Parts: sequence; structure tokens; C-alpha cells
Amino acid sequence: MTEYLFYQTEEMGKDGISVDPSDIYMPGSGYGFFTEKSHGSSLSFSLPEINTGFVPAAGFGEEIRIKQEELGCYMDSKSTYGDIPLSFQAGVKAQGNYLLSITLCAEEDEPEVLVFVGRRQLVFQGRLKAGVEWNSAFPVSVCDFIPRGQTKRFPDQAIKISVISRSVRIKKLKVEPWIGKTIFLAGDSTLTDQTGEYPYAPNVCYGGWGQMLPAYLEGDYTVSNHAHSGLTTESFRAEGHHEIMMEGIGKGDICLFQFGHNDQKLDHLKADEGYRKNLMEFVKEIRGKEALPVLVTPLARNSWIDNGATYNDLLKDYAKEVIGLGAILRVPVVDLHGKSMELMKENGMEESKQWFYPLDYTHTNDYGAFHMAGYVWKELLDLGVISASGREIPVWVPSRGNAWLSYEKGEHL
Repeated sequence: MTEYLFYQTEEMGKDGISVDPSDIYMPGSGYGFFTEKSHGSSLSFSLPEINTGFVPAAGFGEEIRIKQEELGCYMDSKSTYGDIPLSFQAGVKAQGNYLLSITLCAEEDEPEVLVFVGRRQLVFQGRLKAGVEWNSAFPVSVCDFIPRGQTKRFPDQAIKISVISRSVRIKKLKVEPWIGKTIFLAGDSTLTDQTGEYPYAPNVCYGGWGQMLPAYLEGDYTVSNHAHSGLTTESFRAEGHHEIMMEGIGKGDICLFQFGHNDQKLDHLKADEGYRKNLMEFVKEIRGKEALPVLVTPLARNSWIDNGATYNDLLKDYAKEVIGLGAILRVPVVDLHGKSMELMKENGMEESKQWFYPLDYTHTNDYGAFHMAGYVWKELLDLGVISASGREIPVWVPSRGNAWLSYEKGEHL
């Protein structure tokens, strides 16, 4: 167990590692805050997928300033256009699952605090009261990863945490090994851990529902997301992502598969042909690991014809195939396609845009990803795949503020 102490006190250093605002995470440093200086220090540090998942937006010229007081370390920078994450990264001796126990303290009442771990996986979204210490713990998975645009795996042996707020201080962070069930994810860009730019605005930030799922799990499971942009049921295996995932899966774990968006672009991966064959092989392999396979129908697109009068279901063949295959193989099926399509039909083309990245009808923004993760979580509960005792469903309402309305003018940058 390692504990990092971020606050000013005479006791600093006696029971943990003292963290100073000048501690920047660099090659060989072991721990520190992840800033623009970190991004440019090496190739691996420049790849957001194996770091905090946050990157500065093009043209962002403000300097991240971190300060320290008796309540802890905090972000002194306040951008004109949005919030800047306070990110901390620390090395661990081996890959695996770790429990991050964190203590936060807000200087003022905070209407919204976001806490991300790993590759920008959301674990908490809520309020904090001024002057009241808030303690919670979240499991995180640390494993090798093949970043976007790369052909080889990069080693990952660090835990990451990012806090977005107006006045929250990080006071303590304890890191220790964690033994529990892992939910593995395999799929495409609609559930991958998408990179987020800062200044951060959820409306104009690509989000995959897989990276929002941990916020619903509340520490009961860790999520190891191996979904990537552009993947099919074939390339997931061919590009090496499947191998990394299978190295980590163990008895009692859960593995969710959601493909289709890219399979439908290739003739040999038709729903009832290559797509079906590949999914059947995945199910067989997961069962061979004594883990539980779960099939997920592909997230519906916000696709319409007749000027938005008629919904155009572009993925119905793939959704139908998944449902049928689940019945044949006796595999739990999460019908995300049906749930998301129902949401869009109820709201219409224009209103549904609030859940998607601007000018994109396939990829959700962070609000949409959070909403879709809620559907997955609820169906996993109903299917008996996971359990939760008396838990309220989290709510994150899309903002209609400047970030959304000014996107086409470039004012979100």
C-alpha cells in the first residue's frame, strides 16, 4: 500500500509520500501531476490512451498552475471556455487491479464534481459541500494497451486520476492491490475510452459508453476496456487487442462484446456470416476461461430520412443477429440497440443531437455516453449478471450552455 499526501502540515512525510505542486510526472519520476510538460516528455507520455486520457485542445495556451494549502493541492487555472482537469499519475510495481482510495475537500459548495480514473473512465459525478471531507474508493485496471495509430502494445504500469471542479482539493490518495471481479469490454469507438480535450466541455467531447459504466458500478467491479475505434469482430483479434484482453480474464470475470458499426462496412462480415462466426468464437473462448460472456447489440445511430420524419435503422440486421445468437448459445444479451433507438424515436432527430458529438450521428458525447451506459448497467442488473443493493440511478443532465451552441464558431477551443 502506498499513500500520497497532498496537503500542507507538519506531519507531512511521516505516514506517506509528500506531494508538492512542483512534482510533475516525467519519465523516471515515479509520481506527479500530469501536465503539458508531461505530454511532451516522451513518446509514451504523448499517447493519451495510456495516460490520463486528457489532452490540451489545439491552440490552448494557458499554463496549468497547481497550488497547495492545508486542504490539499488544487488547480489554480480557470479557463475562459471550460474546466481544466487536475491529473495525477503514479507508477505501480506490476500490472493488475488496484484500489484508489481518495480524499477530496471543496473550498466552496460544488454543484458538480467529476472524478476520472485510468484512461478517462468516469467513476464519480456529483456534488460536494464546502469544507466537508469526501472519501471514496474506486478500483482501476492497469494493463498493456495498443494506442490509436500504433501497431504494437505499450506497457502500462501507472495509476491515473483526474478531478474536474471549481474548487476541489485533492488531500490524500491511497493505492493498494485489489481483488475483485473485472468487467472486460470488447468493441468499437462507441464504447471505447475516448480521449477528451481540455478546457473540458462534455457536450463537445467524444465519449464511449464503456468509459462511463464505472460511474454506475460504484466500486463493485473494475472495468478493463479494450474497445478501439474502427474495430470489427475480425480486426479486434488481428490487431492484438484480443490477446491482451484474454491475458487478463479470469474465473468469475465478465466480458461484454459490442460490434457491428464497422463490420457492416465489410462484405465478408455480414450479420449472419463472418460477424456471427466471430461472435460465436468469442463466446466459446470466454467460457473456456470460466468467465461469463455477454453480447450487446450495437448502439443505434441518430440516423433519419425524410428530413427527420422517419427513423432509419442502419444496424437492425446486426442487432437481430445478436439477439438470436444469444438465445441459441444461452448467452445474456443487452439490447442497447433497442433502448437507444427507442430514446431517439421518442425525442426526434434534432432533440437527440444533445447526446451526440456535434455534427456526428454515430458517436456520442460524454453526456450521451453516460446515458447509454445507464441502459447497459440496468439491463445487466435485470439479467442478473451484476448486483446492486438499493442503488439510485445516477443522473447527468446535458447542458444547453455555450459549449454546445458555439461549437460551429469554434468558440469551444
